[in-house]
Amino acid sequence: MLIKADPTEGNAMSPRTLPGATLLIDRHYTALKPYRGTEQNMYAINLYDKCTVRYVEYDGTHLVLRPHNPAVPISVVPVAPDKQPSDYIVGRICHVSIET
Repeated sequence: MLIKADPTEGNAMSPRTLPGATLLIDRHYTALKPYRGTEQNMYAINLYDKCTVRYVEYDGTHLVLRPHNPAVPISVVPVAPDKQPSDYIVGRICHVSIET
């Protein structure tokens, strides 16, 4: 699945993504474990009918959404009692394409 990063999402994960970047999502990878040992996974998260791109951690009751850009605040999203973190995760960002 491909999506275009809007200005907000592109800025939050800058410089790994930029506004207008094309992001390839691996929809089968929704686990919160590293795909590559030393590199954090970027995930597409379905929140409020919008696709958000962030690093994701789970603390047992909340998803912690961390941007790459330190100027953008961290978001904390409660996980409903009848849901799992993977219910919110669209997939892992596996490729970023930026036109120059």
